[in-house]
Amino acid sequence: MKTTFPYPYYLYGSNDSTDQDVIIVISKEEMPEKQEDRKNKVLALLKEYDLNWNATLAVIENGKISDTIFTKSWIDSLNNALFETYFLHEQKHELLVKEKHIRNRTLAIYKAVRTVLTMLTRTKYRTQIRPILKGIHDFNLKLEVLGKIDFISVSEFNQKNTNDIDIWKIIAFYVGQNIALIESDIEIYTKKKLVHHFNDLESFIYRKEILADDKLVLQQYINDWIQLIRDFGEFKSADGFLTCKDECIDMLNEKF
Repeated sequence: MKTTFPYPYYLYGSNDSTDQDVIIVISKEEMPEKQEDRKNKVLALLKEYDLNWNATLAVIENGKISDTIFTKSWIDSLNNALFETYFLHEQKHELLVKEKHIRNRTLAIYKAVRTVLTMLTRTKYRTQIRPILKGIHDFNLKLEVLGKIDFISVSEFNQKNTNDIDIWKIIAFYVGQNIALIESDIEIYTKKKLVHHFNDLESFIYRKEILADDKLVLQQYINDWIQLIRDFGEFKSADGFLTCKDECIDMLNEKF
């Protein structure tokens, strides 16, 4: 059925993943206005063509991704991930992305912090986390709560749709990826590259058994990550927007 799929599409990300991460390219005119309609369009396509993809939509203009599904993806990271990992996969369509976006590091930081906290909403920390995830709050409150979490003591995440080993992988990947971007301006979009830079996170990234010593290592990474964020600059939240240095993002839609 894939040969009859009506849109160009690209596989991207790690070439040793069990999931297939896919970008479906559509025209600006065909992109639904509402994010919910965008999500529904993807779901309908996957159902119609019986495809088990982790897919998102993207518009490509002038050699760069200019629109996607927010908050599932964000254009600078998605664009650069495709640009860097396109050739790791067997592709059916020529790459239309010709250059990288300059990364908005404030957005990358916000997205990583919110994602990690979201993973903990069914743990003993739920009463502290949930009030600062609903709606738009001062970003510094999120950092404050994140700094109080003892990841070593977390045994189960109790999430309905994601098992614990996958959650540990998500947390470790976001943390390592964010550290590399903030500290060294290095972009990481594959598991192999992350483990190359942070080899002591391998158990998390490749979903191996997580031991107490592994959690100690991750906790230290998280402590260092939080300090890097605090040193990055002064974060100011107002009217749903977060600013730091010369960057400004829309916190609700996670876009800039």
